[in-house]
Amino acid sequence: MTNETIITVAGLGGQGVLAAARILGEAAFRRGLPVVVSQLHGMSQRGGAVEATVSLYGRDVAPSSRIDVLVSLELLEALRLSSRLRPGSVAVVSSQLTPPPSAPLSGKVTPTKDEILTALRSRANRVSVVDAGVLAIEAGSAAAANLVMLGTFCALPGAAVAVEDILSAIDRLEMAALRALAPRALALGYRAARLIGSA
Repeated sequence: MTNETIITVAGLGGQGVLAAARILGEAAFRRGLPVVVSQLHGMSQRGGAVEATVSLYGRDVAPSSRIDVLVSLELLEALRLSSRLRPGSVAVVSSQLTPPPSAPLSGKVTPTKDEILTALRSRANRVSVVDAGVLAIEAGSAAAANLVMLGTFCALPGAAVAVEDILSAIDRLEMAALRALAPRALALGYRAARLIGSA
């Protein structure tokens, strides 16, 4: 990744979306890359949509900007953003699917995982799906799903940062609550992505 690259991190409130974007931005900055982190909170305190954008080699971006790399902690959020994926883009998504609380009342049918993945694959050049929730628990806490996804991101060909950069960024940001979980969670996400790539 040496040209302008728009990385969008998405998910639901409480999943650590903004923390993941801050860590990714810090890791890129400390590696000497021009980086701007833009946050769109949404209804973060109510489990609503949350997204943040990390712009490498570029400027601040509008919320509707096209996406080069999508890192999503929830499938419906990935689907919501799929129309913004550029040709040749990459999507790294957790297999978690959380139907909105209003779904039963609205009568709307929640798409299945297969339907969502089909839609993503029609837009993105590469789609990697990781069971981040299970891997996070294996790492020590369900709250580590965002770290698992960062590990998965680091395994992408040409990724701008490495796992070691993420660990250093967590230290610099003084995120003590994440530090103990990070090595295991990042390694599990990285390994899962590598296994997908070799399948």
